[in-house]
Amino acid sequence: MTVASRYLKPWYLAGGGAHTAWIAAGFLIECLQEIDQVHQFLADVRGDAYTGQPAAAA
Repeated sequence: MTVASRYLKPWYLAGGGAHTAWIAAGFLIECLQEIDQVHQFLADVRGDAYTGQPAAAA
C-alpha cells in the first residue's frame, strides 16, 4: 500500500506526458520487486516445510 500511495497521487497530479510515464515505470518496478520478495519468502517457507526443518529467523 505504501508503494501505491507514494506513486498514485503524483501520477494523478502529473496529468500526462513523459513525467507520468516515468512515475508509472517506477510504480511498476517497485510492485515487481515486492512480488519477487513475496516469491522468495514463499520459496523459503516451502523449502523449510519440505525438509521438516523449522523456518530460520530473519
